[in-house]
Amino acid sequence: MKKHIIILLITLLFIPNKIFAYVTTSDRTEDNLQVREELINDDNIEDILNTPKVNEKEKVYDFADLFTSYEEIEIKKKSLSYIEKYNMDLIIVTIDNNNKVNSSEYAKDFYDYNYFGINDSYDGLLYLIDMDNREVYILTVGKAILMYDDIRIDSLLDKTLSSLTLGNYYTSVDIFIKEAINYMEMGIPQSNEGYEIDSNGNLVKIKTVNWIITFVGALLIPSLILWFLISRHKGIKLANTADTYLEKDSISYGESKDIFLTSYKSRVPVIKSTSSGGGRSGGSTISRGSSGRSHGGGGRKF
Repeated sequence: MKKHIIILLITLLFIPNKIFAYVTTSDRTEDNLQVREELINDDNIEDILNTPKVNEKEKVYDFADLFTSYEEIEIKKKSLSYIEKYNMDLIIVTIDNNNKVNSSEYAKDFYDYNYFGINDSYDGLLYLIDMDNREVYILTVGKAILMYDDIRIDSLLDKTLSSLTLGNYYTSVDIFIKEAINYMEMGIPQSNEGYEIDSNGNLVKIKTVNWIITFVGALLIPSLILWFLISRHKGIKLANTADTYLEKDSISYGESKDIFLTSYKSRVPVIKSTSSGGGRSGGSTISRGSSGRSHGGGGRKF
């Protein structure tokens, strides 16, 4: 009996107290890239082949084994709740081997070359913990670019960084999702007011010139018609200058001069494009991945 108890205790001692889940992936081939056709071009085949193909319904992809199975289940529940409430995708990814140029490019390729995103503009957020580069990266796509401007991205990074530094990876994700929800409840930030997401998923300024032209036209055309009708009447011609009431040579005019003193120039800063072929729209910095699609977001070392 004692022998069995000892064996049981030894067995329990060596059973890991954390049970990790594994990410299921499928192989891509040149004949079957398993990606949206509109994203394929002659220059990104290798990028697609080097991007894991995952089940887009899982939402949590813990390649670095940072979460227990229980933690992964909880993260997925919170992600699905966010997705259902705000109609915007939410993806959590961890890696310990980055085969891309940097964390930003990994996040873009992972999102674009899997079937993520909601609506025609593929709206969604991705939170990447890159253990290879010790970097966290937040990616925004579609309407998420509109909702999470640069200031909000920096705030999200600030609030999750201390947990990452301490190795509390689940806590960092939990904080990220809670803060992402808070910003959704606050609505579009002031910096992106007057902007919208176009059919290509780009953040563009809302065009108001057509409304202005319509308004001016509505006032101008009736005014011209009224002026034309009045001008046809041959009634008494009204005096339209002061000369009518003045005697000639009764007033003398002095000489006046305008003296140029100085000049003033105003300058507006031009924000340069990012190295990955993007620029700044509203309050969100935009860049493009190898797919050609627009993305927002930012990252930080921890």
